[in-house]
Amino acid sequence: MQLAWRKPSKAEERARVVAWSCHCRTIVYELCRAAGQSYIRRTEYDDNGESVFETYRWSFKEAAEVWAALLEGQAV
Repeated sequence: MQLAWRKPSKAEERARVVAWSCHCRTIVYELCRAAGQSYIRRTEYDDNGESVFETYRWSFKEAAEVWAALLEGQAV
């Protein structure tokens, strides 16, 4: 599954992070909930700082399925 990553659309939006990958990596994934929807946030860390990308919004059930696929290596 190929995910569409885009720049955050609502930079000041408050989201609740409900799951995350290990912060010891250069790319960290977070499953987020905000305003009744869910999405996955990807943060890439390098020598120049960090770059943040997000998926589109889904229902929590759909986002949880994509999250599981991402962790199992079936989505990028």
